[in-house]
Order: sequence, then structure tokens, then C-alpha cells
Amino acid sequence: MNTKENWIEETLNALETIQSVEVPLSLKYSLLNTSKPKEIRLNTAQKWTIAASVIVLLGINLISMNQYSKKSEKLSFNEGKSAVYKEYFSSDY
Repeated sequence: MNTKENWIEETLNALETIQSVEVPLSLKYSLLNTSKPKEIRLNTAQKWTIAASVIVLLGINLISMNQYSKKSEKLSFNEGKSAVYKEYFSSDY
């Protein structure tokens, strides 16, 4: 156990020789100045573009949900309760 204890002591003593490093003033000032969060302002055209994109995505989702429900109703009417299972696991790509 003596070698293990020596190794532990050497490791702990190695921490005492660590010295701190001086930070250059230019780096210190640049870090202090960049820490402030910048406000991001959107102009009117960007706001309208975002709003239009959201509306288009919602429209596409509604149309796809409507088409899926029509197809699901048609399949369930023809094939019974396993229509969703058959549609999901079908290999008609």
C-alpha cells in the first residue's frame, strides 16, 4: 500500500505547483463587452414572412389531415378495424 499512498501524495502535491495565468487586458475588455445580449429587431417584411409561413404550414397540415381522414374512412368502411394497420404497414411506396 505504500506505493499507492506515495502516488496519492505526489498527485496532491502536483496541484500546489499550478500557477494562474495573466489575462491580457484587451481580451478581458472584449469578453466583458460581448457578454451583453443584443436585441434582435425584425422589420415588418420579416414579420409578415414569418406569419405567412405559419399560415401556409397550418394550411398544409389541415389539408393533409383532411385527406388522411377521408382515406381512413374509406378504408375502414371497406376493410374494417385493421385499415390503419394495413395502411401503415403496407409497402406501396
